[in-house]
Amino acid sequence: MKLILADDHTLFRDGLALLLKAHCADCEVLEGDGLDAALAQAQAHPDADVALLDLHMPGMDGVQGIRRFVGLHSALPLIILTGAEDPQQIQAVLSAGASGFIPKSSTPA
Repeated sequence: MKLILADDHTLFRDGLALLLKAHCADCEVLEGDGLDAALAQAQAHPDADVALLDLHMPGMDGVQGIRRFVGLHSALPLIILTGAEDPQQIQAVLSAGASGFIPKSSTPA
């Protein structure tokens, strides 16, 4: 499985990449620190299975970044990671084209 993981907080990104690799022996995690890096990874790896992007990182501009990513890579499922848990924001993320939403307060399970 090939995952694109983009978050501007290196500690969070590195920790999540380690967690993903620990639970998925054949996972390849392609990392980036902003939307442009995530878009570049998606362009370079059209065989990626899923993209995990932080909602609040350079280039995202909230739902505008989601629309941009989905517009360029509509076949790649996009999961949004964020510290926010507001139901209206979750709905806006899903309405903008994200396939899922994971709050950063979630447990590893």
